[in-house]
Amino acid sequence: MNSLASFLAPVSAAAGLCSLLLIGGCAQERKMEPVPVGEMVRYQDPGIGFSLEHPAGWIINAQVGRVRMYNAAEVDQKYIDPAGVGVPGVEISVDVVSEEDPAGRIQTIKADMAQRQFQLGQEAPVMMGQYSGIRLPYTANYGGSNIINGHRILIAADTVLYDLGFSGFGDHYAAYTAVFDSSFRSFTMPKLKVPGRDETLPSEEFTRYVTDYFSFEYPDNFNFESPKKGKNDLVVQLRGVRQDCSIRFDVFGAEGLDVDKVFEQNKGNYRGASSSKVTIAGQPAWRLTYSPTASVERHFYFVVRNDKVIRTTLDLYKPQRADYMQAYDRVIGSIRWPG
Repeated sequence: MNSLASFLAPVSAAAGLCSLLLIGGCAQERKMEPVPVGEMVRYQDPGIGFSLEHPAGWIINAQVGRVRMYNAAEVDQKYIDPAGVGVPGVEISVDVVSEEDPAGRIQTIKADMAQRQFQLGQEAPVMMGQYSGIRLPYTANYGGSNIINGHRILIAADTVLYDLGFSGFGDHYAAYTAVFDSSFRSFTMPKLKVPGRDETLPSEEFTRYVTDYFSFEYPDNFNFESPKKGKNDLVVQLRGVRQDCSIRFDVFGAEGLDVDKVFEQNKGNYRGASSSKVTIAGQPAWRLTYSPTASVERHFYFVVRNDKVIRTTLDLYKPQRADYMQAYDRVIGSIRWPG
């Protein structure tokens, strides 16, 4: 009995100490760990033409000249009503607005934020290309634990105001610092339009995209989509300004088959298609061409590497075939393998 009491004594003491710590407020929620910059994809504004990168899988709400990006579903609802329903998270926002006096508009924004009881921090100068602006930190308290920390980057460029926002509820803001910085560094202003050029055609400016299996370049007026992955190891899909023009990569298991056998298994699905053997980044490959509709031409490329099939699908608008093939040939020619 005495030995049992001596065993329980330190346990009871430890429990009592834990209770005292909790009552005293010593136990606090662990702060969020910093979120690393992982796979990033590029958003391209379909009208004005600005672009920036955001983490893959984020929720995108967009219209021409304006975009909101959220790290999870229902975070947008929390931003609409910070004290109400929704999920705490982070937001990246961009607004590009025509302004006769963009510098004056920046002063109006600062005054409006102060009037709405935002706690403004020390602004700092920032550059975007050749244009200068400010980085304005702030805190907005909506009661209880509903506190938004963030900063806005405001750039006056000729007769255009660029307003980029990076914010998060509570610890989310600090945790996503690296992601916010990476996204801002990726921002590109709209490119000047070439008089007489069809802006629906693939851009002459290309951007490289990297995956675990390969990397490639794509026209920067093609936007990433979020197709279902299914049983594939990876699916990457981009769509042009024309909705019938797209670039897609599917990666799935080759199950020990070489590229010739993989092609034999697939070519029967496309009757009337033409085919030829090609090379992609030093790897033997097959190319197959057919027309799913009267106005669309589709090209497939099959490569097998490290027991994975990399199938590339390119759709183009037939009346502008030469323009699209020039861009698509560059996409295929830009493919590189890791290592």
